[in-house]
Amino acid sequence: MRRISRICHKEYIEWARECTANQVYPMSIATGTQDGEIYTGGDCVLFWHYSGFAYISGNVRPDILDEIYRKFLASDTERRSEPLDPKRRFLLITDSEFILDYYSGADLIQIDKRIEYIYVGIPENIPILDESFALETITADNIGEIRGRITPSFSWKDSDSFLQNGFGFIARSKEDGCFAAVAFSSAISPEEVDIGVETTAEYRHHGLASYLAYRMCMEIIQQGRKPVWAHAETNTGSQKTALSVGFKPIVINMVIHRK
Repeated sequence: MRRISRICHKEYIEWARECTANQVYPMSIATGTQDGEIYTGGDCVLFWHYSGFAYISGNVRPDILDEIYRKFLASDTERRSEPLDPKRRFLLITDSEFILDYYSGADLIQIDKRIEYIYVGIPENIPILDESFALETITADNIGEIRGRITPSFSWKDSDSFLQNGFGFIARSKEDGCFAAVAFSSAISPEEVDIGVETTAEYRHHGLASYLAYRMCMEIIQQGRKPVWAHAETNTGSQKTALSVGFKPIVINMVIHRK
């Protein structure tokens, strides 16, 4: 597959729109909003987001899947030949039975499930912020305090990129002033915003994830976009949060990655 120059990424916007497994991550790359790579081969296009999520649009052939296996899934050596971070993960997310069947049983490959949601509206019981916490918009003054696994650094190359093109909220403990939770735009396109949420262990069970996710949904809708949510099938906490703020599961995608 041939890697596309970043200056040509916008030529692949329609390919991103036609990606059936997900659109917001491919679109974020094609529009230049977030970092990632685009590869083309024949009648298909591969989008590899900074977060590690990868999607294929178009008609994929077996030889393309074999190249993806050798270059991204099976061989660290070949990946290092690319001008990319060698530690960056590669998770191919797809709804294609053909791709799933091709990789099933392959050496070094693990296949998991990822639940995708659609936003159906404001819930009957609107989440309320626990009075022990204060809400803040993410700014240059507080972004450095955010910690955890699913934070802006998960899907944004640096703080400047996030502050310029993304947005989000944090909750802070009123008692000690410490960062407690965050919700942010994990991926963003002109039409959609994928929401990422993280609560630090010591501040869980206060409803912070639900409240911040709700605030994100309201902000996204106010911008004229659609909220997007997805998580690993085993992540019951994320599932609970999604349902509490108005999301409904619609499809299960496959996640193909190295063991």
